[in-house]
Amino acid sequence: MRNINRRTILKGAAALVVGGSFLPALASRGFGASAKTLPAKSPLGMADDLANPPEIHSVNGELRTDLAMAITKKFLPAGEAALRIFEGGLPGPTLRIRPGDVMEIAFANNMPPNEDTTLVNPNIPNQFNTTNVHYHGFHVSPKGNSDNVYLNIEPGQKFNYIVKLPEDHPAGNYWYHPHRHGSVSAQVASGAAGMAIIEGTLESVPEIKQCVERVMVIQAPIRGIDGILTSEQPIWPLDAERDFLINGQYKPRIYIREGEIQHWRVLHAADAQFFPLRLDGLDLYEVGFDGNPRPKAEKIEESHLAPGNRVNLLVKGLKPGVYPLMRPAFDQGKQPLPEVELAEVHVIPDDHPKLGANLLFGRSVPQGALPKNKMLKDITDDEITGHRKMVLGVSEVKGFFHDTEFTINGKPFDPRRDDVVAKVGDVEEWTLINTTPFPHPIHIHVNPFQVMSINGVPDPRKPWQDTVAVPAGGTVVFRTRFEDFDGRYVMHCHILPHEDTGMMINVNIEA
Repeated sequence: MRNINRRTILKGAAALVVGGSFLPALASRGFGASAKTLPAKSPLGMADDLANPPEIHSVNGELRTDLAMAITKKFLPAGEAALRIFEGGLPGPTLRIRPGDVMEIAFANNMPPNEDTTLVNPNIPNQFNTTNVHYHGFHVSPKGNSDNVYLNIEPGQKFNYIVKLPEDHPAGNYWYHPHRHGSVSAQVASGAAGMAIIEGTLESVPEIKQCVERVMVIQAPIRGIDGILTSEQPIWPLDAERDFLINGQYKPRIYIREGEIQHWRVLHAADAQFFPLRLDGLDLYEVGFDGNPRPKAEKIEESHLAPGNRVNLLVKGLKPGVYPLMRPAFDQGKQPLPEVELAEVHVIPDDHPKLGANLLFGRSVPQGALPKNKMLKDITDDEITGHRKMVLGVSEVKGFFHDTEFTINGKPFDPRRDDVVAKVGDVEEWTLINTTPFPHPIHIHVNPFQVMSINGVPDPRKPWQDTVAVPAGGTVVFRTRFEDFDGRYVMHCHILPHEDTGMMINVNIEA
């Protein structure tokens, strides 16, 4: 994959932003639409079945569309709420693209001005109506008008994103969400998120190609005291009551035919709680995680999702009946969390009168090895050019939100400081050491990593991920290649209140 000519081409978006400054020169013209749009609909054509979110598809190698973020009123189980969301939807529209495509997104921040206009400390939640868009898991440039999380797009401003995917970009499930430090958790906890699907690997498997596909975005929108979040107080307690939704619906019905296998693409887009999934009475097979195929279809009892993770599941309907899709009760570090019923799965006869016509019907689970994303090759010992240790910590600091400061290597986030400096082409092994009583899902931008071990136990699959849960008091070892792109980006905890209060570092990759 190391090809200097390709890397030179991929640098397309120049470094036009320094620090958190906004670029008026890029904010004025917008793009004409060039995409195929599909409305939200049930994949089985049934009125009371869970609908897939609306979709925007690339056409002839381009996805050109508008995307707006605004405060929108929605009715949640807890009552009416004013939510900061994309295109008025829970979730936002699914972006469906292919390796080599270019996304041109004319983004508009249509939220009202901030009431707090003075930034006292970047690690105290602030300015909830200032935003940007992060393309989570994408291997693209972090500079200019690409996946640049240092942008501050202020209320009333517009910005044109141009995101160029490499020709060999890994295919799989990704997502987009706001990533302006200080307002990330408030905006994602409002429901600002959407799936992004890069096609090209699992879809080539004949058994999966025959399956009905479900896109399922798990969220837990939280309303403020007066309907809109003006403080992170309602988000802060890990055990704060949350009503989990799938595709904006509370405890929806999901239909599957007797003997049918469906392909579920599941995104955990909530802000803080982990989400193990169980579906007793049906067969579950995990075929992909964080955008990358598993070595083979793995039959499982539970799928374990931390905030930010995605999973590809094959689900087989067995006997007709109603089966709850559950998050069982568990302990997240020292915090016990109750069970949650997420949905009712109804197994119905394959000649049910309400079914749509000409439907796919998956019948078989793939046997043997699943195809790999070509760019993700095992990192060998002799490739390693450096080692680093990252210590995850927490301390009490007066004046911070809840007097709490989260740190990496003893320091809270500072947007001016480069915590890691490396070169394009370097290959490193990092050890993450968690000294806190909470697990931390650590996400790194731009370059995925290969998980080698958790708590000293090697993972024989050596899975490629972009978000990994570091156990409370535990360790994770991963390896990563700094390929194709120079520039600054971040690594952080995806329990988003932890990120907003300091658990994030800057990574600077030099050409």
